[in-house]
Amino acid sequence: MNLELNDKVVVVTGASRGIGRAIALGMAAEGARVVAVARDKTALDKLVTEARARSKKDAVAVGADLSQLAEVERVVEEARRAGGGRIDVLVNNAGAIRGGGFLDMPDAQWLNDWSLKLMGYIRMARAVFPIMKAQGGGRIVNVVGAAARNPTATYLPGGAANAALVNFTKGLADLGAECGILVTAVSPAATRTERWDQLMEQQAKAAGKTVDEMRATAQAPYKLGRIATPEDIADVVCFLASARASFITGICITVDGGATRGVYA
Repeated sequence: MNLELNDKVVVVTGASRGIGRAIALGMAAEGARVVAVARDKTALDKLVTEARARSKKDAVAVGADLSQLAEVERVVEEARRAGGGRIDVLVNNAGAIRGGGFLDMPDAQWLNDWSLKLMGYIRMARAVFPIMKAQGGGRIVNVVGAAARNPTATYLPGGAANAALVNFTKGLADLGAECGILVTAVSPAATRTERWDQLMEQQAKAAGKTVDEMRATAQAPYKLGRIATPEDIADVVCFLASARASFITGICITVDGGATRGVYA
């Protein structure tokens, strides 16, 4: 299947590791010109070297802290210049919200984590929107954790932020439909990344369990016998960003191996 991503300018945030890294490499394998964004510039430099080898095209690393508005604006301007004035696809993926006990979380933890995960997505979308509108369209894909629909007492900041991002995705899709900008979300459940291991440690501490106990509890709903790989999520993101998904907007696709129990996943 030809996804028609060849030569598209694709910005991927949170691209230095995990799901973001897999998305950036997946886009490169389709021939896209990747602009990879994260705070860890050293890891990004390694990523873009691999991306160039896959795409046979240029790839750009932009180190930035997307919790800061000025940094968001700088990233979008650098991406626009690198893309010859275009940004065809934005994949919002940056941000790792911490878990923990509700009564032990100060305001600062909520606000600091939301400034990257929630406001970072909003600001990036707002910054690329006029560029995409002027060029006649584009794609925005938000990676939104499955905690949006699955509240957990030890992960309330993450669940609340992700629920807000599902709402944001659907609302922005209405605005984007007027000018050819399709906005979707991919909602991964547990995915085998460094972030998953860190979250299990945080939630185990808050719940008074061992990490092994917490991991076993978290993995129990997965009927396929495993949790997701980053590539499982990247494949869906690449499809939604592609020409093959030209009549899909305003939806959030849950990628969880059937773990969500309910008719409307």
